[in-house]
This record gives sequence, C-alpha cells and structure tokens, in this order.
Amino acid sequence: MQDEKNSFIYRQIYKRLKDDILSFKYESHEKLPSKRGMAETLNVSVNSVKSAYEQLLAEGYIYAKERKGYFIEPLDQLIIDPEAQTHLRKYEEGTPQLYDYSFSHMSTDMSEFPVDIWTKLMKRVFNNYEYYLSAIPNIKGPVELRQSIAKLVSYQRGIQCHPEQIIIGSGTNTLLKRLMQLLPKDVEIGVENPGYSRFRNLLNEAGINTIPLELDSKGVSIRQIKTADPNAVIVTPSHQFPTGIIMPVSRRIDLLNWASQTNSYIIEDDYDSEFKYQTDNIPSLYSFDKNESVIYLGTFSKTLMPGLRLSYMILPTALVQKFEAHNFDMIPDFSMLNALTLNLMIKEGYYEKYVKKMHQYYGRKREQLIEMLQREFQGVIEIKDTQAGLHFMVEIDSPYTYSEIETRAQAAKLELYTINRFSVKALKENSDKKTLIMGFSKIKIEKLHDAVQCLKKVLLG
Repeated sequence: MQDEKNSFIYRQIYKRLKDDILSFKYESHEKLPSKRGMAETLNVSVNSVKSAYEQLLAEGYIYAKERKGYFIEPLDQLIIDPEAQTHLRKYEEGTPQLYDYSFSHMSTDMSEFPVDIWTKLMKRVFNNYEYYLSAIPNIKGPVELRQSIAKLVSYQRGIQCHPEQIIIGSGTNTLLKRLMQLLPKDVEIGVENPGYSRFRNLLNEAGINTIPLELDSKGVSIRQIKTADPNAVIVTPSHQFPTGIIMPVSRRIDLLNWASQTNSYIIEDDYDSEFKYQTDNIPSLYSFDKNESVIYLGTFSKTLMPGLRLSYMILPTALVQKFEAHNFDMIPDFSMLNALTLNLMIKEGYYEKYVKKMHQYYGRKREQLIEMLQREFQGVIEIKDTQAGLHFMVEIDSPYTYSEIETRAQAAKLELYTINRFSVKALKENSDKKTLIMGFSKIKIEKLHDAVQCLKKVLLG
C-alpha cells in the first residue's frame, strides 16, 4: 500500500510540474528547487520528488547539471489549430453502419470456422517456430507456407510452379501494389467493366492509366483488348466479378495468344474458385499458359475469412528476380503467426476438410436463397446463376432508381450492392430492370426468409 501511495504522490508532483512548465510559469534554464527542498515544501518524501524529476528529465522537460541540480529546458509555445480539433471531434463521432441482414459479397460465415483447431495450431507455432517469430521474415513469406501453397494449387487449380515464384501478402490489393512496382511506369492496365472496383481505384490513385473493357457472353472482350492495346489486363476468368461469367476455353486461348503476341501480361484474379457447385472446379487460366504471360492472384479471404489478411501471388520466373531485387530490404506486411498457422492447417489436411464442409454449407444456403427469391419475386426477377462462387447476379423489375434502392436499403438496415458499385460509370436510372449482386455467405440460413422479405420491401415498396 505504501508503494501505491508513493507512486500516486510522484505522479501528482510530475503532472503539476509538467503543467506549470507547459504554461510557461518557469523561465527557460530556471533552476528547480533541490529534491530535498521540494520535498520539505510539499511535505512529501524525497523519493517521490526524485521519481517526478527523473520522469520529467526522461521526457525532456528539464535537464540536469552535475552537482548543480535540475533546470528548465527551453520550449517553444505549442501551436494549436482550433479547426483541426473540431474536425477530429467530428470524425470521432462517426459510427459504422450496422445491418440486420446482409447480402454482402465481401464477407464469410464465421459461425463454422474451426476456432479450436486454429488455436491448437497457433500454440504449436509459438512452441516450434521461435526462429521465425523472433526475426524479420522473408519478404516472400515463410518457405513452408509457399511449399504448401504450391502443392495446393497444383491439385486444386492445375498450376505447376516453384515455391520461389510465390509471394505472400496481406491481401490481393497489397500484392497488386507490389506488382505495379515491377512493371513500366507508363504501363496501361485494362480492367473489366463491370469489375472489381477496389483494383480499379487502387490503380487510378497510383497514377496508373486504366482502360475499361466491356464484357460479352464469354467474358472480357478480346476485340476491345486489341483495340485498346493495354500493356496488361486484370481478369477474373473462373467466375467473372461481378457477373459470374465463366470464361470458356476458346476465349482463354484467344487471351493467351494476345498476351504472347504483344508481350503483355494477364493478371488472373482467382478470388473464389474453390466454390463450384454441381460440376468440378474450372482450371485456372495460369494452368493453360505456356509462355509465362499470366500472373496469378489467390486469396484465403473467401475460404477462411477476410480478417486473416493472407493472399498470394504467383509470378512468372522472369519477374521473380526483379521482385527480389526491388524488395531485398523490405519488411513484409502480413502476420507471420497467421502465415505459419495457415501452413500447418494446409499441411495437416484441416484446410481441405474445412473447404469441403463450407462448400456443402454454402451450396445449401445458395439453393434456399434462389428458391425464396423465385417464390417472392415471381415474374419480376431473372437470376444469372452460374453455380459458382459466393454471390450471383439478379435483375429485378423495380420502380426505384439505383440511388433510391441504395438509400432504402440503408434505411431498412439491409446491406445490399447494386451493379453501379462495380461499373466505371453509373448506369442510367431509366431502366425498370435493376441489377443487384446477391452475396449469400455472411447471412445465416435461419435469417434468409426475413432477409428476402426485407429485400422485397426495399425493391418493390
């Protein structure tokens, strides 16, 4: 109790002196009373005064001269901008939007996540991987995880690559930034329209010219690619985002031939290829490539959870040394603890088992949602169902504009995204048919009925 009392007194002395110094009640270089003198004045112990002086000395409020005592450090008046304080308070008052129901395409269902297994594996990492956890990691990521991913993509996606070609990152956006550092500064990138807006925005903010490429029934238009003549294109061939189009082999060959003939790169975003219903997985575009034209982006955000922040990039061998040279002194941005835990999960079969379980779970949820939508929106809905991924696209006759739908959904606490979010230019509002992106991974099966009823009120009134 005595120690707590002394600590409390020392903090009081320290705070009072600090406030007086910042209020300029002392002159610069003014000598403070001796420790004993201050203790007698305040009727406290010398140790309390000593602790207060030492804290002020450590923080730079005072300085000491041997055998002469403590003196006030010269300080400038701190400039305080009242506008900055006002803006900060306004910012802090904001609260995130909370939803009763979510048709988000960006989330996963965490209720089935094997928390016990993940925790058990994480403990093993702490016990067995001290040499990794206590050092600056390799910019590419731990070789064990890269080896596990190389095996995983070999039998799941038909990709033959060396672990040295694999780069681990804290998300595909981060990896895309690193990739852009390897390409010419004046590079022009073709992007699908509609397509993944985060990639498009990231590139535009980095000053990279993006060229919107329209889609046809087979995916991104080869005619438009040849006309625009970009240096690279970003595509989602296994499940086009957001339309769901699966690129047939004829278009894949056309795309690869274009890249080979023009010495261009194809960036394949394979964001949710693990979930294909009623048929086998579609092979990756990378697996068709014989000329090292394809750069592959994969992620664990859809199979596990977005908050894990672990994705990977597979580079053509020609870019591997360039990446190593450019990043030789960089520190990676992912969690080494999560990376090593994920490696054990893959290596010991837990990952594949969990993906199979979620494949069945999401399949049931998807079927039930489609049945409910068809029943509740009879005659006014068209479901663009490609039986793949964690979302599908629908067209619904609605009297409301896109902006009105978005406002009504927010008011109803329904998380809902329209095609406008993914289009380079907002679509015209005068068409009765409105295109929506229906994600089904986050919403619970038992809430599907109520969520569809809420959606009906938002769209039809």
